Amino acid sequence: EIDAVGGELAWIRKRKDFPTNPTKIERSSAEINSSVLHSRQVKDAIEKEAERRQVPKEEIRKEAAEIIENMAQNFNLPSVKVVGYGVVKAIKNLFDAIYVNLKALRSLRERLNSDSIVFIPTHKTYADFLLLSLLCYHEDVTLPAIAAGSDFQQSYFLGEALRRCGAFFIRRSFGDDAFYWAIFSEYIQTHLIHADRPLEFFVEGTRSRTGKSLHPKYGLLQCLLEPYLRAQVYDLVIVPVTMNYDKILEESLYAYELLGFPKPKETTSGLLKARHILSKSFG
Repeated sequence: EIDAVGGELAWIRKRKDFPTNPTKIERSSAEINSSVLHSRQVKDAIEKEAERRQVPKEEIRKEAAEIIENMAQNFNLPSVKVVGYGVVKAIKNLFDAIYVNLKALRSLRERLNSDSIVFIPTHKTYADFLLLSLLCYHEDVTLPAIAAGSDFQQSYFLGEALRRCGAFFIRRSFGDDAFYWAIFSEYIQTHLIHADRPLEFFVEGTRSRTGKSLHPKYGLLQCLLEPYLRAQVYDLVIVPVTMNYDKILEESLYAYELLGFPKPKETTSGLLKARHILSKSFG
């Protein structure tokens, strides 16, 4: 279909008509961040943390603002188009065909006018979130805010590109850090309550190295369900997404990891070194 509209450049420049909720006012990233910082939950967390550490509340408030700023997505459609052009060129080289349940995807588009939607894809490769975002873009489904690991921020270029495409960054593990959890859960829940954009979570927490689904992280599901259970949202649409591949892009890397070699860091140089896979076919 991309070739039918004149190629990648014509496809990415095509005017988009993303649905909007008529009962909601679209908020900027800065407005979302401010809403989180001034929420009752985060204010209470700041007071408790200041009391626990025996430091002024203003110091903790500044720390909370930094956490939110570091975490937040900064969606920008022109940036999506620039990144999307490169991604779609790569996808066409890597895959012979992509088969999609378009009927299900198009039915979701209609529900974006009224409901909060959460995509929960299986996670076998970094291509998962790229493909889902491309399919949403193609079908005029509002692009999701995507939960990504904070290790992507080791590369400023890669991290900022993902941030402008809707990614927000979270720690791989929260441990017993109640202060961070309060900020994170408020950030997630304000997206759901105000339906700023769909959310996308990899509930397994990391990519499966074996091809089998991993045990889900129930803390994330609990965080998603709380606004619904408190009647802060009328309906919450959880969308499981299965993504299967003839061959995984990171297949050779997974083999090395299973042999005990350390996982490579997500850096710009690592991304450039991986460009050799563009000459391969993955089915």
